Amino acid sequence: MAFEQAAASDANIQVKELAAYNYALCLHETSFSAFGESVTAFEKFLNEFPTSPYAEKVSSYLVEVYMTTRSYDAALKSIDRIAHPSAQILEAKQKILFQLGTQAFANANFEQALSYLNQSINLGQYNRQTKADAYYWCGESYYRLNRMTEAARDFNAYLQLTSQPNNEMYALANYNLGYIAFHRKDYTQASNYFQKYIQLEKGENTTALADAYNRIGDCHLNIRDFEEAKRYYSQAEQMNTPSGDYSFYQLALVSGLQKDYSGKITLLNRLIGKYPSSPYAVNALYEKGRSYVFMENNAQAITSFKELLNRYPESPVSRKAAAEIGLLYYQNGDFNQAIPAYKQVIEKYPGSEEARLAMLDLKSIYVDMNRIDEFAALANAMPGNIRFDTNEQDSLTYVAAEKIYMKGRAEEAKSSFEKYLQSFPEGAFSLNAHYYLCLIWNEQKNYDMVLEHSGKLLEYPNNPFAEEALVMRAEVQFNKLQMEEALASYKMLKEKASNVEHRQLAETGILRCAYALRDDVETIQAATDLLAEAKLSPELRNEALYYRGKAYLKQKADTKALADLRELAKDTRNLYGAEAKYLVAQSLYDAHQYTAAEKELLGYIEQSTPHAYWLARSFVLLSDVYVAMGKDLDARQYLLSLQQNYKGDDDIESMIESRLQKLNK
Repeated sequence: MAFEQAAASDANIQVKELAAYNYALCLHETSFSAFGESVTAFEKFLNEFPTSPYAEKVSSYLVEVYMTTRSYDAALKSIDRIAHPSAQILEAKQKILFQLGTQAFANANFEQALSYLNQSINLGQYNRQTKADAYYWCGESYYRLNRMTEAARDFNAYLQLTSQPNNEMYALANYNLGYIAFHRKDYTQASNYFQKYIQLEKGENTTALADAYNRIGDCHLNIRDFEEAKRYYSQAEQMNTPSGDYSFYQLALVSGLQKDYSGKITLLNRLIGKYPSSPYAVNALYEKGRSYVFMENNAQAITSFKELLNRYPESPVSRKAAAEIGLLYYQNGDFNQAIPAYKQVIEKYPGSEEARLAMLDLKSIYVDMNRIDEFAALANAMPGNIRFDTNEQDSLTYVAAEKIYMKGRAEEAKSSFEKYLQSFPEGAFSLNAHYYLCLIWNEQKNYDMVLEHSGKLLEYPNNPFAEEALVMRAEVQFNKLQMEEALASYKMLKEKASNVEHRQLAETGILRCAYALRDDVETIQAATDLLAEAKLSPELRNEALYYRGKAYLKQKADTKALADLRELAKDTRNLYGAEAKYLVAQSLYDAHQYTAAEKELLGYIEQSTPHAYWLARSFVLLSDVYVAMGKDLDARQYLLSLQQNYKGDDDIESMIESRLQKLNK
């Protein structure tokens, strides 16, 4: 820093030249280059002193800097200014583009990642492994963008090109190719890839390993090789990972397919006992009831279905369970029990196929009992006058509109559904029509109409379309910044979620709404729920840790906050990690742990980050630490260095000025 200040003075040109050389050399030797100073310093030296006796050394140092720098943007701009770069410099450029690509990937900017990575690949093969690794991360980026053909192509290119077949990336490339084949329903190829992953995985990633066993089990299940499926599900469950509930559930389903209903019930009971909060618990209760049906134990079946209704009243599975109860009573000839059971289905789940069938069975019961007038009164008293019988015009009008929609003629279908609702506002298919209009308006980005039609659907919150309506409605409300309304919708969605994807979507929405509403308690709970999910992307995990850490800080739960922030701070390439690293140091400073804060900040400066603002804030905080330690000279030097090298247009300059003024006084 002393050389830096000397090089900034024009009082003596010889001293300036020597200081500029020594400053650049110090940066190079210490890797101290938070804002690309090493690249800038060497390049500036060559421009200002082209005939210097040090010029040749500086040129060779500049090539070394290109190969080792973490200031990728500055290095890339410098290289692009070279008219005829050497092979050595082009190798450096290949590496820099690769690093920029992985940085963009870490920040979930997958399109930008692909741009940098493909540029790195297109440069050639100056470094074979860098090119191979670029193919891998291209594959990951395409995979996240759901472009599976390109992902498979680039994962295979990585496997063919890499010279490191024993590392984690090689194993994960096979794992990802297994998933791509699985989604294509090529179960033999998928199983082979997952088997290869299991052979390569060294046991460090037990979650992915258990998942691979589960997917091999799924592959065998899909080709009806039940014994092999059970063997792999058992191996997955024994690993005691968060996905063990899925393994248990699948083992139970396989037992059912083998007609071992007692074994299936035993497994389902163990699942419910061991994983009470599992998303599969509701399906487990339903399957348990169905097993008793197959065993012709109707009393136990009804007990299981009633337990499901009591524990999960909002779940779509409860609709099927309620219908099963009515049917079982009906089949037993117990009309006195069947009538209230069917009434519950009709009243609670209007518009569903179960409700229509229940109405038909009720009609049969009342006819058998010669109580037709009671049935007519019941039909007229149904909720919202939703009709359960259809006349020909009602049915034909709706079916015609639906056929138009299925042919992709959205505008014509929209008019037809609206005409249907005008003619039959409480028709047998009115809920269906509102649902399709939700889909059409959502596609056409008319979000006010999405809210209108999803609102109509949610007037009957247990109808078959409620879950999908809530997905669309919550997203629209969130994007319109209607956070309280969105929070309510996401909470309803979580209650109704019939699959893991919708539950995770709901938990993510709850977290983001709670954080936006500055509700720390809700934020902490939502983040904790989300982090408990068995399969969570790194991006969502970072987001949840960040929001929870910030909420803990506001709640003065510093120990818990630091645990989350330190976990995030392990990767400062992404924005959450960059801020978290600063916040850890700030917490240490606030606690008057100045030596620990200094160590944290110096480590951050050496580690670096593409998010320059938080690195600059760390320089400012380091100056505060040195003032607190009585090291005013060090504080001043860091502030002056930051002032000369940081180019951001934000509040950093005012922070520097205010602190320098205090030091001058």
